[in-house]
Amino acid sequence: MCCVDSKLRPIEKALLKYGPANFTLEVIVYCDKKELIQTEQYYLNLLAPEYNVLKHAYSLLGYKHTKETLNKLRNKIISEDHKILLSSVHKGKVVSQNTRNKLALATTNYRKNNTLIPESFSNLKNKTLLREGVPVTVLNTKTSKEKHFTSQTEAGVFLGISRQAIYNAIKRNSYENNIYKITKK
Repeated sequence: MCCVDSKLRPIEKALLKYGPANFTLEVIVYCDKKELIQTEQYYLNLLAPEYNVLKHAYSLLGYKHTKETLNKLRNKIISEDHKILLSSVHKGKVVSQNTRNKLALATTNYRKNNTLIPESFSNLKNKTLLREGVPVTVLNTKTSKEKHFTSQTEAGVFLGISRQAIYNAIKRNSYENNIYKITKK
């Protein structure tokens, strides 16, 4: 018996181990497209096929990726062209208020049940800053001391004002509290 690649799905491993002659493929029932998911779920529940990795029709619910796959997904680099394509998919799509409410509730519940540990939050914040942060410099005109910040939000926290106020001061080339000159790095 040869070694079986651990990346293969259970059905692929079984086919290699026992040979295709020991398997059959049969159509159990024909149904209307509108009833496809319900029918598939019915037979998944009834037959509990041992080689089905997914237990819910048309859903990844309950599926656990391997650590290797999770690492690949975390480290995946998405090209700018692909990001543009992904963002264009829903452009112009009208979403009902009911759907918006459901999404908001789902997001809120997810955040309540999946809080980030401080290390993960810090890592996420740093990656976001690298990608989207606008580094700024705040000059105290009375003391001539400069302080550098990785983002407008950080500078706002330091000065006790909003990120929007920082943005406006930069845009208008104005002084904040008649003391602080804020510029982009």
